[in-house]
Amino acid sequence: MPLFQTRISRARLVYSPFSSEQMAQLGEIVARSIRERIERGENVEDAQAKPLKPGRTVNGHQLRGYPDYKTARGLQPIRDWTWTGRTLRSLKVLSANENRVVIGFADRIADLRAHLNNRREKAFGISPKDRQALNAAVLALLKQVRVVSFRKAA
Repeated sequence: MPLFQTRISRARLVYSPFSSEQMAQLGEIVARSIRERIERGENVEDAQAKPLKPGRTVNGHQLRGYPDYKTARGLQPIRDWTWTGRTLRSLKVLSANENRVVIGFADRIADLRAHLNNRREKAFGISPKDRQALNAAVLALLKQVRVVSFRKAA
């Protein structure tokens, strides 16, 4: 009788026909889709984001609000995460391997801003249109993988 017996409590099988480079390409496609959606001022449900809070009146004087400052800089007065462009510029593929891709913000300050903005209204995430873009990219890559594998076999 052995002193100890190995017990397998979990098993995880992952089948991915993609290399880490192909997974990084998929991540770039999703990151681009998320970036474009946020720049359009849409949230994670593909709906128009909540409006920015206007200025307020104090003692009969109208104080400027964030939309007024954005308009003065020539920006759109919508919730699109752009002021300097630093936040959306740092949205990148952080890591990729055969099993998964991590998309996030490479800059720590941009990561904090994104976190705070996402708490106000969820915009960073995969929306239904982002998922459609991902599905189309995966199908295109699968066709390439099949063609390459058939050519090697022949």
